[in-house]
Amino acid sequence: MAGYTIFKLKNLSPLHVGTGKENYDFSASQWQSDAISAALASVRAMQGKSDDIKCFLDSFVVSSAFPYINDCLFLPKPQGKISVEVKGKEEHEYRKKLKKIKFIESSLWQELISGKTLEVCSNQLQGEYLLPSTETDFAEPMQSQVNQRVSVPRDNKNAQPFFFDWTYFRNNAGLCFMAKAEDDIIEELKSLLETLGETGIGTDKNVGGGKFEVEKSNIRVDIPENPNATLLLSTYIPMEEELPKLQLSDSKYELIRRDGYLAGSSETDFRHLRKKAVYMFNVGSVFITTADLQGKIVDLKPDWNDERMHPIYRSGKPFVVPVNLIENE
Repeated sequence: MAGYTIFKLKNLSPLHVGTGKENYDFSASQWQSDAISAALASVRAMQGKSDDIKCFLDSFVVSSAFPYINDCLFLPKPQGKISVEVKGKEEHEYRKKLKKIKFIESSLWQELISGKTLEVCSNQLQGEYLLPSTETDFAEPMQSQVNQRVSVPRDNKNAQPFFFDWTYFRNNAGLCFMAKAEDDIIEELKSLLETLGETGIGTDKNVGGGKFEVEKSNIRVDIPENPNATLLLSTYIPMEEELPKLQLSDSKYELIRRDGYLAGSSETDFRHLRKKAVYMFNVGSVFITTADLQGKIVDLKPDWNDERMHPIYRSGKPFVVPVNLIENE
Protein backbone atom coordinates (compact mmCIF):
# COMPACT_ATOMS: atom_id res chain seq x y z
CA MET A 1 0.00 0.00 0.00
CA ALA A 2 1.28 3.46 -0.88
CA GLY A 3 0.30 6.76 0.72
CA TYR A 4 0.10 10.10 -1.06
CA THR A 5 -0.91 13.63 -0.20
CA ILE A 6 -4.09 14.77 -1.90
CA PHE A 7 -5.05 18.41 -2.44
CA LYS A 8 -8.73 19.22 -2.93
CA LEU A 9 -9.69 22.44 -4.72
CA LYS A 10 -12.98 23.34 -3.04
CA ASN A 11 -15.60 26.02 -3.79
CA LEU A 12 -14.11 26.25 -7.27
CA SER A 13 -15.49 29.15 -9.31
CA PRO A 14 -16.21 28.71 -13.06
CA LEU A 15 -13.07 27.58 -14.85
CA HIS A 16 -11.73 27.76 -18.41
CA VAL A 17 -8.55 25.80 -19.11
CA GLY A 18 -6.91 26.88 -22.35
CA THR A 19 -6.16 24.34 -25.07
CA GLY A 20 -3.15 26.21 -26.46
CA LYS A 21 -5.21 27.42 -29.40
CA GLU A 22 -7.05 30.68 -29.98
CA ASN A 23 -10.47 29.14 -29.49
CA TYR A 24 -12.40 30.04 -26.37
CA ASP A 25 -15.51 28.01 -27.24
CA PHE A 26 -13.83 24.87 -25.94
CA SER A 27 -12.16 24.32 -22.58
CA ALA A 28 -9.60 21.57 -21.95
CA SER A 29 -11.15 18.64 -20.09
CA GLN A 30 -8.35 18.44 -17.49
CA TRP A 31 -5.95 20.61 -15.56
CA GLN A 32 -2.82 18.65 -16.37
CA SER A 33 0.07 17.96 -14.03
CA ASP A 34 2.60 20.00 -16.04
CA ALA A 35 0.27 23.01 -15.85
CA ILE A 36 -0.23 22.53 -12.10
CA SER A 37 3.52 22.42 -11.36
CA ALA A 38 4.14 25.38 -13.71
CA ALA A 39 1.45 27.44 -11.94
CA LEU A 40 2.99 26.67 -8.54
CA ALA A 41 6.45 27.60 -9.83
CA SER A 42 5.07 30.85 -11.26
CA VAL A 43 3.56 31.85 -7.91
CA ARG A 44 6.85 31.02 -6.21
CA ALA A 45 8.78 33.17 -8.70
CA MET A 46 6.41 36.09 -8.11
CA GLN A 47 7.22 35.77 -4.40
CA GLY A 48 10.86 36.48 -5.24
CA LYS A 49 12.08 32.87 -5.32
CA SER A 50 13.03 32.63 -8.98
CA ASP A 51 16.67 31.52 -8.72
CA ASP A 52 16.03 27.80 -8.14
CA ILE A 53 12.85 27.09 -10.12
CA LYS A 54 14.22 23.95 -11.78
CA CYS A 55 15.37 22.55 -8.42
CA PHE A 56 11.96 23.34 -6.99
CA LEU A 57 10.18 21.50 -9.85
CA ASP A 58 12.51 18.56 -9.32
CA SER A 59 11.56 18.31 -5.63
CA PHE A 60 8.00 17.01 -6.12
CA VAL A 61 5.72 15.08 -8.44
CA VAL A 62 2.01 15.75 -8.90
CA SER A 63 -0.76 13.96 -10.73
CA SER A 64 -3.16 15.74 -13.04
CA ALA A 65 -6.38 17.01 -11.43
CA PHE A 66 -9.44 14.75 -11.33
CA PRO A 67 -13.06 15.44 -10.33
CA TYR A 68 -14.68 14.64 -7.01
CA ILE A 69 -18.14 15.09 -5.55
CA ASN A 70 -18.84 14.79 -1.83
CA ASP A 71 -16.55 11.95 -0.66
CA CYS A 72 -16.58 10.28 -4.07
CA LEU A 73 -13.22 10.63 -5.84
CA PHE A 74 -12.83 9.69 -9.50
CA LEU A 75 -9.58 8.50 -11.08
CA PRO A 76 -8.76 8.13 -14.78
CA LYS A 77 -9.67 5.07 -16.81
CA PRO A 78 -6.58 3.21 -18.03
CA GLN A 79 -5.97 3.32 -21.77
CA GLY A 80 -7.17 0.30 -23.72
CA LYS A 81 -10.00 -2.09 -23.01
CA ILE A 82 -10.84 -2.35 -19.31
CA SER A 83 -12.06 -5.53 -17.63
CA VAL A 84 -15.64 -4.56 -16.78
CA GLU A 85 -18.79 -6.64 -17.23
CA VAL A 86 -22.40 -5.51 -16.81
CA LYS A 87 -24.69 -7.91 -14.99
CA GLY A 88 -27.32 -9.53 -17.19
CA LYS A 89 -26.00 -7.93 -20.39
CA GLU A 90 -24.08 -9.17 -23.39
CA GLU A 91 -20.90 -7.24 -24.22
CA HIS A 92 -22.35 -5.73 -27.41
CA GLU A 93 -25.16 -4.16 -25.33
CA TYR A 94 -22.85 -2.04 -23.16
CA ARG A 95 -19.66 -1.73 -25.25
CA LYS A 96 -20.45 1.83 -26.41
CA LYS A 97 -21.25 3.00 -22.89
CA LEU A 98 -18.01 1.53 -21.62
CA LYS A 99 -16.00 3.36 -24.28
CA LYS A 100 -17.38 6.70 -23.06
CA ILE A 101 -16.04 6.17 -19.53
CA LYS A 102 -13.23 8.57 -18.58
CA PHE A 103 -13.35 8.42 -14.79
CA ILE A 104 -13.80 5.51 -12.37
CA GLU A 105 -14.77 5.84 -8.71
CA SER A 106 -11.67 5.27 -6.58
CA SER A 107 -12.71 2.02 -4.82
CA LEU A 108 -13.67 0.41 -8.15
CA TRP A 109 -10.49 1.80 -9.70
CA GLN A 110 -8.42 0.11 -6.98
CA GLU A 111 -10.07 -3.23 -7.75
CA LEU A 112 -9.47 -2.75 -11.45
CA ILE A 113 -5.74 -1.99 -11.14
CA SER A 114 -5.29 -5.08 -8.95
CA GLY A 115 -6.28 -7.26 -11.90
CA LYS A 116 -9.89 -8.00 -10.94
CA THR A 117 -12.77 -8.06 -13.41
CA LEU A 118 -15.43 -5.60 -12.27
CA GLU A 119 -19.04 -6.76 -12.40
CA VAL A 120 -21.33 -3.72 -12.29
CA CYS A 121 -24.96 -2.83 -12.89
CA SER A 122 -26.06 -0.93 -15.96
CA ASN A 123 -27.01 2.17 -13.92
CA GLN A 124 -23.40 2.48 -12.68
CA LEU A 125 -22.37 3.60 -16.18
CA GLN A 126 -23.33 7.28 -16.21
CA GLY A 127 -21.85 9.19 -19.15
CA GLU A 128 -18.12 9.63 -18.51
CA TYR A 129 -18.32 8.14 -15.01
CA LEU A 130 -18.28 4.61 -13.60
CA LEU A 131 -20.04 4.84 -10.23
CA PRO A 132 -20.05 2.71 -7.09
CA SER A 133 -23.11 0.54 -6.52
CA THR A 134 -24.03 2.66 -3.49
CA GLU A 135 -24.49 5.81 -5.60
CA THR A 136 -28.24 6.15 -6.23
CA ASP A 137 -28.67 9.86 -6.94
CA PHE A 138 -25.66 10.88 -9.03
CA ALA A 139 -25.10 14.38 -10.38
CA GLU A 140 -22.03 15.09 -12.49
CA PRO A 141 -19.40 17.06 -10.51
CA MET A 142 -18.91 19.56 -13.35
CA GLN A 143 -20.75 20.75 -16.41
CA SER A 144 -19.73 22.78 -19.44
CA GLN A 145 -21.67 25.83 -20.59
CA VAL A 146 -20.83 27.97 -23.63
CA ASN A 147 -21.73 31.65 -23.25
CA GLN A 148 -21.66 34.40 -25.86
CA ARG A 149 -19.42 37.37 -25.12
CA VAL A 150 -18.23 40.46 -26.95
CA SER A 151 -14.70 41.70 -27.57
CA VAL A 152 -14.50 45.50 -27.75
CA PRO A 153 -11.32 46.73 -29.56
CA ARG A 154 -9.50 49.75 -28.18
CA ASP A 155 -9.23 51.37 -31.61
CA ASN A 156 -13.00 52.02 -31.91
CA LYS A 157 -13.50 49.26 -34.49
CA ASN A 158 -16.66 47.16 -34.42
CA ALA A 159 -17.16 44.87 -31.45
CA GLN A 160 -16.67 41.19 -32.23
CA PRO A 161 -18.88 38.52 -30.63
CA PHE A 162 -17.28 35.24 -29.60
CA PHE A 163 -18.19 32.17 -27.56
CA PHE A 164 -16.57 31.23 -24.26
CA ASP A 165 -16.73 27.81 -22.59
CA TRP A 166 -16.95 27.79 -18.80
CA THR A 167 -16.78 24.67 -16.64
CA TYR A 168 -19.11 24.99 -13.64
CA PHE A 169 -18.75 22.91 -10.46
CA ARG A 170 -21.44 21.88 -8.02
CA ASN A 171 -21.22 23.25 -4.48
CA ASN A 172 -20.00 19.92 -3.09
CA ALA A 173 -17.66 19.14 -5.99
CA GLY A 174 -14.35 20.27 -7.44
CA LEU A 175 -10.95 19.01 -8.57
CA CYS A 176 -8.21 17.22 -6.67
CA PHE A 177 -4.71 15.97 -7.37
CA MET A 178 -2.11 13.83 -5.62
CA ALA A 179 1.43 14.83 -4.71
CA LYS A 180 4.64 13.06 -3.68
CA ALA A 181 7.35 15.06 -1.88
CA GLU A 182 9.12 15.54 1.44
CA ASP A 183 6.98 16.99 4.23
CA ASP A 184 8.49 20.49 4.03
CA ILE A 185 7.87 20.64 0.27
CA ILE A 186 4.27 19.46 0.77
CA GLU A 187 3.70 22.34 3.18
CA GLU A 188 5.21 24.78 0.69
CA LEU A 189 2.95 23.41 -2.07
CA LYS A 190 -0.07 23.95 0.18
CA SER A 191 0.96 27.55 0.85
CA LEU A 192 1.50 28.21 -2.87
CA LEU A 193 -1.86 26.63 -3.68
CA GLU A 194 -3.59 28.90 -1.17
CA THR A 195 -2.08 31.93 -2.92
CA LEU A 196 -3.00 30.47 -6.32
CA GLY A 197 -6.57 29.93 -5.11
CA GLU A 198 -6.87 33.63 -4.35
CA THR A 199 -5.57 34.73 -7.77
CA GLY A 200 -7.27 31.96 -9.77
CA ILE A 201 -6.26 29.45 -12.42
CA GLY A 202 -7.06 29.19 -16.10
CA THR A 203 -8.32 31.98 -18.35
CA ASP A 204 -10.20 35.08 -17.17
CA LYS A 205 -8.87 35.15 -13.63
CA ASN A 206 -9.51 38.91 -13.66
CA VAL A 207 -13.28 38.31 -13.63
CA GLY A 208 -13.19 35.68 -10.89
CA GLY A 209 -12.44 32.55 -12.92
CA GLY A 210 -10.75 29.55 -11.32
CA LYS A 211 -10.66 30.68 -7.69
CA PHE A 212 -10.74 28.02 -4.97
CA GLU A 213 -10.00 27.01 -1.39
CA VAL A 214 -7.49 24.27 -0.51
CA GLU A 215 -7.93 21.19 1.65
CA LYS A 216 -5.01 18.82 2.28
CA SER A 217 -5.48 15.18 3.27
CA ASN A 218 -4.01 11.74 2.57
CA ILE A 219 -5.01 8.89 0.29
CA ARG A 220 -3.96 5.23 0.37
CA VAL A 221 -3.56 3.21 -2.81
CA ASP A 222 -3.37 -0.59 -2.66
CA ILE A 223 -0.45 -1.64 -4.83
CA PRO A 224 -0.81 -5.14 -6.37
CA GLU A 225 1.62 -7.75 -5.01
CA ASN A 226 2.86 -8.73 -8.46
CA PRO A 227 2.36 -5.72 -10.77
CA ASN A 228 2.96 -6.26 -14.47
CA ALA A 229 2.55 -2.70 -15.73
CA THR A 230 2.70 0.98 -14.80
CA LEU A 231 -0.26 3.38 -14.99
CA LEU A 232 0.39 7.08 -15.64
CA LEU A 233 -1.64 9.61 -13.62
CA SER A 234 0.15 12.67 -15.02
CA THR A 235 1.72 13.91 -18.20
CA TYR A 236 5.19 12.48 -18.83
CA ILE A 237 8.30 13.26 -20.89
CA PRO A 238 10.67 10.27 -20.76
CA MET A 239 14.41 10.55 -20.73
CA GLU A 240 15.98 9.02 -23.83
CA GLU A 241 17.34 6.05 -21.89
CA GLU A 242 13.84 5.32 -20.52
CA LEU A 243 12.23 4.80 -23.92
CA PRO A 244 13.29 1.14 -24.38
CA LYS A 245 11.86 0.31 -20.93
CA LEU A 246 8.37 1.49 -21.96
CA GLN A 247 7.87 -1.31 -24.52
CA LEU A 248 5.68 0.95 -26.61
CA SER A 249 4.77 -1.74 -29.12
CA ASP A 250 2.87 -3.60 -26.38
CA SER A 251 1.77 -0.64 -24.24
CA LYS A 252 -1.45 1.38 -24.40
CA TYR A 253 -0.76 5.10 -24.51
CA GLU A 254 -1.78 8.49 -25.87
CA LEU A 255 0.43 11.42 -26.88
CA ILE A 256 -0.71 15.00 -26.44
CA ARG A 257 0.83 18.26 -27.64
CA ARG A 258 1.51 20.81 -24.92
CA ASP A 259 2.10 24.45 -25.84
CA GLY A 260 0.36 27.79 -25.33
CA TYR A 261 1.15 31.36 -24.34
CA LEU A 262 3.48 32.67 -21.64
CA ALA A 263 0.45 33.79 -19.64
CA GLY A 264 2.20 33.29 -16.30
CA SER A 265 5.30 35.30 -17.12
CA SER A 266 6.23 38.05 -14.68
CA GLU A 267 7.15 40.17 -17.74
CA THR A 268 3.78 41.39 -19.01
CA ASP A 269 5.09 42.17 -22.50
CA PHE A 270 6.12 38.51 -22.93
CA ARG A 271 2.61 37.17 -22.35
CA HIS A 272 1.68 37.32 -26.04
CA LEU A 273 4.54 34.95 -26.91
CA ARG A 274 4.01 31.22 -27.41
CA LYS A 275 6.07 28.56 -25.68
CA LYS A 276 7.82 25.95 -27.76
CA ALA A 277 5.64 22.87 -28.21
CA VAL A 278 6.41 19.47 -26.72
CA TYR A 279 4.65 16.12 -26.93
CA MET A 280 3.95 14.23 -23.71
CA PHE A 281 2.42 10.90 -22.77
CA ASN A 282 -1.08 11.54 -21.47
CA VAL A 283 -2.88 10.51 -18.28
CA GLY A 284 -4.12 6.92 -18.35
CA SER A 285 -1.26 5.56 -20.45
CA VAL A 286 -0.31 2.01 -19.46
CA PHE A 287 3.29 0.89 -19.98
CA ILE A 288 4.27 -2.77 -19.85
CA THR A 289 7.11 -2.17 -17.42
CA THR A 290 7.73 -2.05 -13.68
CA ALA A 291 10.95 -0.04 -14.06
CA ASP A 292 11.44 3.17 -12.10
CA LEU A 293 10.50 6.07 -14.40
CA GLN A 294 12.00 9.50 -13.69
CA GLY A 295 11.02 11.71 -16.63
CA LYS A 296 12.60 15.10 -17.21
CA ILE A 297 12.05 18.84 -17.00
CA VAL A 298 12.33 20.74 -20.27
CA ASP A 299 12.81 24.42 -21.11
CA LEU A 300 10.18 25.68 -23.59
CA LYS A 301 11.61 29.20 -23.79
CA PRO A 302 10.77 30.72 -27.19
CA ASP A 303 13.50 32.07 -29.46
CA TRP A 304 13.20 35.73 -28.51
CA ASN A 305 16.07 38.17 -28.58
CA ASP A 306 15.58 39.91 -25.25
CA GLU A 307 17.95 39.71 -22.29
CA ARG A 308 14.94 39.62 -19.94
CA MET A 309 13.70 36.33 -21.42
CA HIS A 310 13.74 33.69 -18.69
CA PRO A 311 13.56 29.88 -18.82
CA ILE A 312 10.06 28.41 -19.29
CA TYR A 313 10.35 25.12 -17.47
CA ARG A 314 7.76 22.37 -17.92
CA SER A 315 7.85 19.29 -15.73
CA GLY A 316 7.53 15.93 -17.44
CA LYS A 317 8.16 14.00 -14.21
CA PRO A 318 5.65 11.12 -14.05
CA PHE A 319 3.22 10.30 -11.27
CA VAL A 320 2.85 6.54 -11.71
CA VAL A 321 1.16 3.63 -9.95
CA PRO A 322 2.15 -0.04 -10.38
CA VAL A 323 -0.84 -2.05 -11.69
CA ASN A 324 -1.79 -5.57 -12.63
CA LEU A 325 -4.14 -5.10 -15.55
CA ILE A 326 -5.70 -8.11 -17.25
CA GLU A 327 -4.97 -8.31 -20.96
CA ASN A 328 -8.30 -9.30 -22.45
CA GLU A 329 -8.20 -8.00 -25.97
